[in-house]
Amino acid sequence: MKLATYLPRILWLIGASLLLIVPALAESVENARAAASDPCAKTVLHCESYGSGDPIIALHGLGGTLYSWHNFERSFPNHRLILIDLKGAGGSPRPHDKKYSVADQAEIILQFILQNDLKNLTLMGNSYGGAVALFLSIELCNHHSGYLSSLILIDSGGYNRDLPAHLKVLMTPLVGWLAVHLVPPRVATRKVLRDSYYAPDRISKGQLDAYTDSLAAPGGRYALLQTGKQAIPPNIKEITDQYPTIKVPTLIVWGLDDRLLPIKIGRMLHEAIPYSTLELVVDCGHVPQEEAPDETMRYISAFFGRLGQTP
Repeated sequence: MKLATYLPRILWLIGASLLLIVPALAESVENARAAASDPCAKTVLHCESYGSGDPIIALHGLGGTLYSWHNFERSFPNHRLILIDLKGAGGSPRPHDKKYSVADQAEIILQFILQNDLKNLTLMGNSYGGAVALFLSIELCNHHSGYLSSLILIDSGGYNRDLPAHLKVLMTPLVGWLAVHLVPPRVATRKVLRDSYYAPDRISKGQLDAYTDSLAAPGGRYALLQTGKQAIPPNIKEITDQYPTIKVPTLIVWGLDDRLLPIKIGRMLHEAIPYSTLELVVDCGHVPQEEAPDETMRYISAFFGRLGQTP
């Protein structure tokens, strides 16, 4: 009799518990699936991912972070946009070693690409990130067919000439160390940003804060100095001679008023890479994705359109 009396109440408690537990379990399973499908869960570098579809990896410039692409976070609804902090920048590790060369950076990202099987990939890089993207493109085109489908270079490094003044400083023994350790991070960041912009009044506090925080973080000065010192590979001629082997559709976007890397570098890349298009952004400096994001995105959208895709 007692069991019969309490049975409805027991069943009610069981049912109520299931109503609470099942949604939580479903959410846990869904979160696990999302984590498993998110390539950023499988890298030592700090990484953010937006959207779904064929992947786009975006690489920032020297002294920058993935914040450089914040204007594009929702601009590629038909792709998975993957923003990466290079080694030594933003939220990525800053180990006290000597492996900060373009080849070292490219190797980390290559393993990330292969581990996540990122086929039909678009690489997008600005400045130093463009140099890393070029190195990666050579490797993917020549040794890993089926991965790279297109390349976007924005005021990209890639030659040992007409180098930015701040890079020359970092590459100079003792002078680079003094500049990095004696100049306050915010002062240094503001100077480089002003040199990077056609109109410095367009620089935002968010940019200044993000890049200052990266430099001021523990190990930030060391990482920047090592990256700058190793920015030009000793075999740079061998690398540039391989640019014609990058036989994927390539968009080159350049700020017409870039004072750090002149337009002739963009024209050299355009001449060297077979299937490339060069587009100019007027009244714009070294970081079009930050200073003129709408116009830069129009060129990118048109580029994807010519490939039969929508961003």
